[in-house]
Amino acid sequence: MSENHSLLRVRKTDFICDQCGEGAMIYTGSWGITTTPPGMKMYYHRCDVCGVQVAFPTIYPRTEYLQEANQ
Repeated sequence: MSENHSLLRVRKTDFICDQCGEGAMIYTGSWGITTTPPGMKMYYHRCDVCGVQVAFPTIYPRTEYLQEANQ
C-alpha cells in the first residue's frame, strides 16, 4: 500500500436567522424524526442573537472539504 496526498480547501457554511437577519443558527444537540416525509431526521438549532428555534435536515455550521483542482 502507498500513501496519496491531496491539497484541500475548507469551506464553512452558516445559516443566518430568518427571524432577525443577524444571528447564526447553532445546533442545540437535539434532533427528532418527522412524520412528513416519514422518517426524516431533523436537527434543532437556536439563533445566537434572538434565540428563535428552528429544525433543519442538516447541522449548521457545516464544514466541507473541497479537493483543489489538479490534485
